Amino acid sequence: MAVPIIMGLALAVDFSRIDHATRSASSSLFTAVRSALSPDGDLDADHAVELYAAGLHLPEGQASSPPTFRQLPDGAWSARVTTTTQLTFGGIVLPKVFYRPVTVTVRNDTAA
Repeated sequence: MAVPIIMGLALAVDFSRIDHATRSASSSLFTAVRSALSPDGDLDADHAVELYAAGLHLPEGQASSPPTFRQLPDGAWSARVTTTTQLTFGGIVLPKVFYRPVTVTVRNDTAA
């Protein structure tokens, strides 16, 4: 009974860390995709992956999967990663990892 309670408390304590990883990954992913788009709407996926890796700064205990990309029917690009946060409680690292998917959509807006 104590294990689920401790895990629940750890999740509540680590919510700000989980949220930080999500926001950081989302911002870095959007910037990487936007920067790797050509004016004609093609995406240089290798360059986007490099930009994402260079722009993402997560503290120890947090990580992100490499991004995957797909073009939507309207020409926009969708990019997705999964962030991971090792849960801790009072400085003790728990054997539980929290996974959160992050998806961004970038439209090639030539007017911008």
